[in-house]
Amino acid sequence: MYTNAMIEAFKADNARLIASFDEPEAQSSTIEAVAGDTSAGSNTEAGGSISKLNDEEYWWYRNHICHASEMIMTTPAESPTLLEPILPRQGVVALVGSSDSGKSSLLRGLAMAIVSGKEEYIGFRLNTRYRRAIYVSTEDDQLSIGSLMRRQTGSPSGMEAMEYDGLHFIFDTDNLLATLELGLKSYVPDVVIIDAFADLYGGPMNENNRVRGFLQAFSLLATKYDTLFIFLHHTGKRTESLAPSKHNAIGSQGFEAKMRLMMELRPDPVRHDIRHLCIVKGNYLPAEYKHDSFELRFDERLNYTATGERVPFALLRERDMDKESEEAERLELIKSMREEGKTYQQIADELGYKDRSSIGKILKRNS
Repeated sequence: MYTNAMIEAFKADNARLIASFDEPEAQSSTIEAVAGDTSAGSNTEAGGSISKLNDEEYWWYRNHICHASEMIMTTPAESPTLLEPILPRQGVVALVGSSDSGKSSLLRGLAMAIVSGKEEYIGFRLNTRYRRAIYVSTEDDQLSIGSLMRRQTGSPSGMEAMEYDGLHFIFDTDNLLATLELGLKSYVPDVVIIDAFADLYGGPMNENNRVRGFLQAFSLLATKYDTLFIFLHHTGKRTESLAPSKHNAIGSQGFEAKMRLMMELRPDPVRHDIRHLCIVKGNYLPAEYKHDSFELRFDERLNYTATGERVPFALLRERDMDKESEEAERLELIKSMREEGKTYQQIADELGYKDRSSIGKILKRNS
């Protein structure tokens, strides 16, 4: 919101700008001053002349730009977070993983922790504002979700169950954007979880522009209502044989490119009760968050707890593929990353190799 003082300052800036073009020195330049002419057409071809703006023109322009000085003075030094420091407070992010890896349970647990007022989740601090969440479910119905939540919460009843009242589920996804818009107007949540992306999108996964266009509508809602959207998505077949990577998600580069942050949930190759939360893309996170997993224990009640351990991505690959098939898939992935303009070092970092020479050797062997 603009204060009266800010409005007057903006008007004064506008007046000074126009006055500067009324000076003789300015008039002698190639720009012809036409202060006093408020017509829209006075900003002409001759030299890009400037005119005074009427109120409608002025406020239309002000509503479409942001001054750098405003941004510097009014925004915090670090971006606000929901799950500190991993999940931003606003934007569009994704959690990907193979089938039955426990992705839905992890996100449902996050929503339940938010609305019940928990101070942390899986070892990270929660910075909630509203204690509200919206969960869009395309894969499970009301009966199955209710049963899973009773299992996760230990079957609370009465007043105990009421602490989860801030968690709203949407099962009917017809006209979903309109439904979300209506809900967000009166019920701004800390998070909106979309489970799952592929069911809602329904188009060709390899068409970048269509994927980005679909996600853009949700990104605009996130910005408009200052909230976070988390998309659940699946990884490709047999990607368990590869190190965790943003390239493991099914579909086009358009999905990954639109995400501010991407996480991959990876089952441990040996211990069946362990999952690894891997930050495979994080625009504002330091590098140390994006090379080793955060180890989580997944218990029989479908709840997650942090073990405090971290594991290098390269150690999370399953070894049940024959060597020839594994190398062929790895080669195709490296080639696709090279086509995107990645350097050998960037590919090595993202796929968990020691250094860029490993990538060069793979490509040389198969040239």
